[in-house]
Amino acid sequence: MNIKLEIDAEGVVKLCENVLRQLPYATNNAITRTAKEAVEGGQKEVAADLTLRKKFILGRIKILQYSKVNNLTAVIGIDPKVEGAPLILGFLEEGGTKEPMRGSDIAVPLTGEAPRPSFPQTVKSSLRYTSLDFQNRRGRQRTFIIPGVGIFQRVRSYTGRVLHSLGARSEALDNTVLIYSFQPSAKLPHELHLRQAMLEVIDKRFAPIFSEEFAKEILKRASRV
Repeated sequence: MNIKLEIDAEGVVKLCENVLRQLPYATNNAITRTAKEAVEGGQKEVAADLTLRKKFILGRIKILQYSKVNNLTAVIGIDPKVEGAPLILGFLEEGGTKEPMRGSDIAVPLTGEAPRPSFPQTVKSSLRYTSLDFQNRRGRQRTFIIPGVGIFQRVRSYTGRVLHSLGARSEALDNTVLIYSFQPSAKLPHELHLRQAMLEVIDKRFAPIFSEEFAKEILKRASRV
C-alpha cells in the first residue's frame, strides 16, 4: 500500500507569517492589560496597609509608561510629582528617614491638637506651616515659634473672674498649647509591600491574558482572509 502525502509548504509559511505578524499586537495588549491589573493590585495593597488622609494618593500609583507595538515595555510605579512636600509613599516601601527640606528641623503636627484633631484627618489648610506665615517667630492664628521646641498657639480655653470697681465679670483667658513639634528628622518605617503585590499580579495574570489576546488577534486576522 502506497500513501501519498502532499504538503502545501507555501500555505504553512504564510500561516506562520500571519501568526508572527500578530504576535507584537497580542503582546502589546497583554502587557497593557497586565499593567493595569498590577496597578489595581498595588492600590489595594496601599489602601489595606495605610490610613489614607488623601484619596488622590492612590492615583499616584499608575502606569508611568505605556507599552507600544514598537516598544513592548510598560513601566508601573509611584508618580512622586505632587505640589508641596515630596510624596513619601515610596519611602514606606523601603523604609528610611525624612530629612528637613528647609532649616534644621521638621515641623510635625501633633495628633489631637488643632492642626490634626485625629490621625486620619489632614492638616487644616489655615494651620499649615506655610499658611501661618511666620514673621519674627510670630504667625497667623495666634501662633508663635519657640526655636528647638515647636509651634505654639494661644487658645481661649477657660473663663476667669475679673474684678472691677463696678462689679465682677467673666472673661475668657488665653491658654498656650503646643501644636507642632520640631524634630531633626522623622523615621519612615517599612509599611508597604507594594512591589511584591504588583509582581504577584504580573506572575499570575500575564500568561492567561497573553493567551486571550493572542487568540483574539489570530481570529481577527482569520476573519479578514
